[in-house]
Amino acid sequence: MQQTLTAHAVPASQSVPSQTTASPRTLTVDLPCGPMVVDIWEPRRAADVPPILLIHGWGGSGQYWAESAEILSETARVIVPDLPGSGRSMPVAPAQDMYDQVDNLVALLDALGLERVQLNGHSMGGAMTLLLADRVPKKIDRIVLTSTCFFLNEAQKRIYDGIMRLWFVVMRVRGPWMANLPMLTRASAYRYFYRIPDDEALLRAGFMDFITMDFETARACAHDAGDEAITEAGSRVQAPTLLVACRQDTIMPTKNVGYTASLIPRSEVRWIENCGHLPMVEKPTEYLSILQDFLAL
Repeated sequence: MQQTLTAHAVPASQSVPSQTTASPRTLTVDLPCGPMVVDIWEPRRAADVPPILLIHGWGGSGQYWAESAEILSETARVIVPDLPGSGRSMPVAPAQDMYDQVDNLVALLDALGLERVQLNGHSMGGAMTLLLADRVPKKIDRIVLTSTCFFLNEAQKRIYDGIMRLWFVVMRVRGPWMANLPMLTRASAYRYFYRIPDDEALLRAGFMDFITMDFETARACAHDAGDEAITEAGSRVQAPTLLVACRQDTIMPTKNVGYTASLIPRSEVRWIENCGHLPMVEKPTEYLSILQDFLAL
């Protein structure tokens, strides 16, 4: 896959609300499907550690990793892409399924000349993390799977498919105007948080990710989520792996976490209590402490 790496500034209208003080540089990897915009957080203190690639989940973008990226970049280079079809990585054509997104991530590693990397994938980004690790196992130093688990059985897959069909109906009528309705943005957050943050700008930014993502790419990636290839890739993981699970997560069934860990070699589980699907947003201090204990930093 051919790609071109360029640098550009992030438009002010697309900047992420944040309490962080450090700033990333923003690059664009030009892929056959369109641009992939990537934030690069350079380490503030020299340390011989592998870079960290943070992979966002379905319906999101790299924006919710901002606080994590700043803290982790104390000693490590942190790479945060918006996957094609999400966030700033628009337009996209053709639509990208989960395996296309893994191709895009491999292209990103190649464009940056990375020979070794640590991965942290969130939700569906965790599935992409396992597929990426299976594609380039010699490049992977450590893996974190945040709010990610395997399906236990076909019944769970059918329930998931039904839920996604409802989401696709909603996506057909969505529009940017919806983000200007605070009650709507807050209502959508109930599914993702145990306690919804008071930061309305943060909630609006997350909701904007959902209502602006490419429909066909979202549908193609969601279709792949139940593929047995993901579980098979997990069973072949060679790098040490940490599962970070949240006790009140209503997106990923908590009862599946032990089963998932049992299939991934050299894996361990850390639980966060009183937290929903987005621990990097809802419980950032505890979440970052867990990452810092596990990653090479």
